[in-house]
Amino acid sequence: MRIMEIARALLPLTRLRAARAQEKIAREVTRAASAALPIPKRSRPWRGIPTNPGLVGAEIASWAAFSPSLMPRPWASTAMVTFGAQIAGHVVGVAVGYGTRLIGARLRETRIGAALSPSVRTERIISLLWHGSTTTATAVIWLRSIQHQKTIGALVGMDALSSARAQFGGTALASGAYLTTRGLTFLVEFIFDSIRKALRPWLPRGVSPVISGLVVGGGLGLVVDKLVVRRTIERVYRNAHRVNMRVLPGRMQPWEPERSGSPWSLEPWHALGAQGRAMVAGGPRARDIAKVTKRDIREVSEPIRIYAGRVRGRSLRSQAELIVRELHRTGAFRRDYIVVHTTTGTGWVPPWGLLAVEFLTRGNCAQVGLQYSDLPSPVAWLADHDTPVAAGRTLIDRIREEWELLPEDDRPMLIVGGESLGGFGGNGAFESSRDMLDKVDGAVWTGTPQFTPIWKELTRTRDAGSPEIAPVIDGGRHIRFATRPQELWETFHGEPLGEWEHPRVAYLQYASDPIVWWDYPLAWRRPDWLRERVGRDVLSSMRWFPVVTFLQVLIDGLVSVNVGAGHGHRYEEDALPAWAAVLGFELDDDRGGAAGVRFKRIGKWGRRNIPPKT
Repeated sequence: MRIMEIARALLPLTRLRAARAQEKIAREVTRAASAALPIPKRSRPWRGIPTNPGLVGAEIASWAAFSPSLMPRPWASTAMVTFGAQIAGHVVGVAVGYGTRLIGARLRETRIGAALSPSVRTERIISLLWHGSTTTATAVIWLRSIQHQKTIGALVGMDALSSARAQFGGTALASGAYLTTRGLTFLVEFIFDSIRKALRPWLPRGVSPVISGLVVGGGLGLVVDKLVVRRTIERVYRNAHRVNMRVLPGRMQPWEPERSGSPWSLEPWHALGAQGRAMVAGGPRARDIAKVTKRDIREVSEPIRIYAGRVRGRSLRSQAELIVRELHRTGAFRRDYIVVHTTTGTGWVPPWGLLAVEFLTRGNCAQVGLQYSDLPSPVAWLADHDTPVAAGRTLIDRIREEWELLPEDDRPMLIVGGESLGGFGGNGAFESSRDMLDKVDGAVWTGTPQFTPIWKELTRTRDAGSPEIAPVIDGGRHIRFATRPQELWETFHGEPLGEWEHPRVAYLQYASDPIVWWDYPLAWRRPDWLRERVGRDVLSSMRWFPVVTFLQVLIDGLVSVNVGAGHGHRYEEDALPAWAAVLGFELDDDRGGAAGVRFKRIGKWGRRNIPPKT
């Protein structure tokens, strides 16, 4: 009897446990079924938003790519900028989409997720509104970009560089390249999944994806390296060597003993390289200087131009030694001025700087250049950051060694200069701006890239209130930046500067020069020059976008010499007053001339006699 009573007492508890077990089994079955079957539309919150986040990211990034930058964009520039932006936007979109899906999966398991689930009709409305608004936005932004391109072209003196047809072609090409890239990624994913599934039965769990990734990644890297990277590099090097061996049109071997490459020179004509031959063959002779300056020929000297080409097996030190021997051979140390130019990647020396010095000094000068590479400047810089700096330092230091042997009161003025990568290499010859002022009598740097350490330090420590594009350094005492010639004597805002003491250093840099303003941090940080927005030849509506602005300014550099003089990367007549001031000549009252010659007369001769850059 006792046992029966206990059984009756435990019966409700047993039934409760059985009910709970059945309920638990039912929940497990429901959960398994939910995982196996598609989730009904009503249980998916925000299904109306497009489910391809990579495509959405690419489209939004295109809007930023259509925004104005420093240069008007031809079709090729439009294609490269838009394609790069779409790829970056796709990556960001995929990352955001992945995070959103994780949050959505957790949200669906809550009551809030169920409450947020819209009806089918609402989903359709959301989808229509989304696609309609994005399509409209893309069309409007693209049409506005056409007008922006025309306005930029007018600002920089190149109206016909960009057109609606060019923009359409570039956009279509970029979109086609983006879709092709997506197709290739699908192919790579298919190969990865196929290898992973084939290996899964034979390997422990988690190992097959790793091996599949290594196989696909290694194969893809090998194909890209062999078929793209190496072939491109080989082609660039081969083409650069071929160009360096050419004699550029209009250049003939000089017969003046004062020039390298002449029959009297220690450096033969064939060893100079294309740009070296262009330097020694071009420029004014004594008769030209006498005519332009209206001087008697007896008051004019034949200018000295010395150059050492890049020859296989010859070191930078050997080139510098050869140049010093040429300086002695030509009597350069008896001239009033020696100007050392650090060249660009191809060995190019800015012809406007050369002729400015020769006309202003009436030929009483010697100018020097050394070739350290035959590659275009961007490739030369990417391939080797150190060689331009080593070339500038080796040449300047070796000439200074010889220069310091002369009596102190009988030395020529030692001036240095360089443009673009030449500015980077020439600045690198000095430890600091103070070191530059201590070692030379002056410098003119044009279009110096902002990744140049001395440039960066000077700009960072500029006087308060001065913009990044035209910083004032110590009140303009020794070093001055200018976006136009008058800023050598006044601030960007028109306030007069004090006395310009010797030695003088001038940095010329246009607000629209992408070579100056491009740098790696532009990809993730908005620079001061875009925050200030004061450039006279830059569209005020230009804005900074992460990665996209970096791509825009990078691609702008490819066309920066195709615009009008005085904009982009074309420093021509604006260099004349800078050289006059640094050399120590008093400028005319209107600053339109110096040393008894008008800059307009020099400019007229230069435009007529300087061949196009090739």
